Amino acid sequence: MIGLWFVLVWPVVASDTAPVRRATVEVVIDGDTVALDSGETIRLAGINTPEIKSGQPFAVLAQQYLERRVRNRQVLVENATDPVDPHDRTLAYLYTLDGDSLQLALLEAGLASAIVIAPNDRHLDEYAAAETRARLAGKGIWGVSTYRPRHVRTMTPKDRGYGFVRGRVQRTVLGKKWFEFHLARNFVILVQRARWQQYFGYSPCRLDRADVVVRGWVSGKGKRLRTTISHPFMLERCADAGQLLCHWSDAAGRLAQ
Repeated sequence: MIGLWFVLVWPVVASDTAPVRRATVEVVIDGDTVALDSGETIRLAGINTPEIKSGQPFAVLAQQYLERRVRNRQVLVENATDPVDPHDRTLAYLYTLDGDSLQLALLEAGLASAIVIAPNDRHLDEYAAAETRARLAGKGIWGVSTYRPRHVRTMTPKDRGYGFVRGRVQRTVLGKKWFEFHLARNFVILVQRARWQQYFGYSPCRLDRADVVVRGWVSGKGKRLRTTISHPFMLERCADAGQLLCHWSDAAGRLAQ
């Protein structure tokens, strides 16, 4: 347990808007990435779809769904707050010319899960609600065991990439730049202190010995695995009300001890 408490200030994060432009989609690379006829690559912000390269269930269906909606068609592009990802792709929200959100359509069909990489949380509330509706209906990825959160004790060094992980926080380390939440000897959740102070509305001490489910990209070196998150949506504390992903992760409605 952590014996030292400290005061954090939680500023209010203002919402923002961005201008919308027209563009033509030339290629649908996968369920959440398209290439425009201008050569620009668009990564759909706020969602993640199964990976084709990894052969994940529903990956091809997500790609085909998006192709039917946008390939060789004009779309509306709304850049995200932070519009460039580490792969130099444009992060944006995509709409049909009628104003239908492609992100919402994929979420409603159960072909995507919602994500937040700060500061790109502009449409989080509607995306989270759409994901919840699909999950409760057992649509797409939410109807197969493949996507249920893995308990940290079953993780191996090969379990990399995007997914859901569940477990109990065994140790919390509050560093000058990073907060570390260790679920096991081989798995740690990392959050930058600055991001926590900006977005998380509670003390990190509340996570000590708490059952949690984290969504994000698992990476690591050797046997040590980690996932780095920047927004509270990506981390559920299962004792809190309304944490449906926690309950969905275990048929008995509770995490293994």
